[in-house]
Amino acid sequence: MSLGKSAAERADMLEKTPLSKEFSWRELEELSKYMIAETFPKNSRIFEEGDKRAFMCVIFKGKVNILKESGNENKLITSINAGRIFGEMSVIDGSPRSATAIASEDTVLIVLTKQELNRILDEKPRMGAKILQKIAAIMSQRLRETTGVLADYLGKL
Repeated sequence: MSLGKSAAERADMLEKTPLSKEFSWRELEELSKYMIAETFPKNSRIFEEGDKRAFMCVIFKGKVNILKESGNENKLITSINAGRIFGEMSVIDGSPRSATAIASEDTVLIVLTKQELNRILDEKPRMGAKILQKIAAIMSQRLRETTGVLADYLGKL
């Protein structure tokens, strides 16, 4: 089955995610023109730690595990469910990936590359600013969560 071949299909997919709360239908239609949909079978790698490809993903369907290399093994950092966004740091700073992402079940992603985000910022600056605000809010929330985990860990030392 092929999902998200057309911009209209991708807009329909985005409407079923939390982005629909922050973007109007017209904005989702416009945004979807800059994105692609990709399917990843269970256990396939979406990206690896150190990878330099810069893109972020919205999980339309499925689940993704985020793993961090530690010694000779990968440690599970978190599992991300449908509707969530991940990989956003790479479209902001362009640095190599800090972790590995693996589809833990058959997964459909809606993908925005750094190149396409830059194109949005040039062609549709208001929408680009809205996307950047969403990314900043996600990163801020994750930093707050990490700070809480760190504080708990330090309290146990």
